Amino acid sequence: MTMVAELTAEEILYATNSRLKSGCIDEQPGKIVWNLDELTPGDWFIAIPSERHDPHDDLSLAIERGARGCIVNRRSRYAAAAKDAVLISVPDTRTALLDIVRYWRHRVQPRVVGVTGSNGRRVTMMLLSQLLQNNAKTHIAFMENLGWFGCVREVLSMPQGTDVLIFEAGAVARGDIARIGSALDPDLVVLTQIRHPLPSPEREALTAALYCELLETLPEFPNEKLAAVIYDKNPAMQKRADQVLKDLLASRHSLSGKGIAERLSESALHQLSEAMQSAISEPVSRAEVWCAVEAAKALGMSTSELEEIFELDGQDLGHQSGLPSVRLIG
Repeated sequence: MTMVAELTAEEILYATNSRLKSGCIDEQPGKIVWNLDELTPGDWFIAIPSERHDPHDDLSLAIERGARGCIVNRRSRYAAAAKDAVLISVPDTRTALLDIVRYWRHRVQPRVVGVTGSNGRRVTMMLLSQLLQNNAKTHIAFMENLGWFGCVREVLSMPQGTDVLIFEAGAVARGDIARIGSALDPDLVVLTQIRHPLPSPEREALTAALYCELLETLPEFPNEKLAAVIYDKNPAMQKRADQVLKDLLASRHSLSGKGIAERLSESALHQLSEAMQSAISEPVSRAEVWCAVEAAKALGMSTSELEEIFELDGQDLGHQSGLPSVRLIG
């Protein structure tokens, strides 16, 4: 996805609370790039070391390829940079990139929905985006990988004018979900199904703690009435969510059978699942429908609006067989 976010040197200095190490800056904006092969003239190159390579060795090459300047880890000197190169020095480039993500989120000012869980994240995000399509301009930020980069690239592709940002949060290490959540300040958190592939009380508790990190990034005094939508059939999930949420309001899954997800016919659910399989190679269950519907309600949609989208008339839908009119993105 093409990067949309473009920042001036002054914006980068402000967003990252950093300082100009060398060079002269201007007022021209540029995209943020961390892969040298993707760099184009006018971009900012942010040097993020990996286990096998330190891109601080490529600073001169980045400038030769037209980089407006480089964002670098704080050092006394740089072997691979000309003295007049524009270098913005930060304590840690990984943290600086997340600071830039946070800055872009607040510059665009969408309502932000974070979606996490061990199953059904992307299906829930797609369904929610489609439910909102007539009321808001949405932007979906899927994760690029399970590392700390996560959905950073797709967040930075969010255009101005976005009303709702829906981002995916997942990880294999503790702290990664809280890190991206803290950068994006979610207004609403959606927790889909959470379960360990080899369940045991200890593993389930650790899994719940991992995903509930996103709940810990909710504001202490949220603007929204509802702070979280939680599919909490897992007892470990229920316990952890209770510990974290405290006074914040949350919608919990109910087995009443009266909600839209429960009233949807098997035929309609099957057709919707087939369409989603074609779009993103993942099926749809009632859990994802429930999560998307409850999140849409939290964002202001009425039950009647949602019933109309799913072609429901408020009656028992046991014999309903039509495909819900949720247009899927190809």
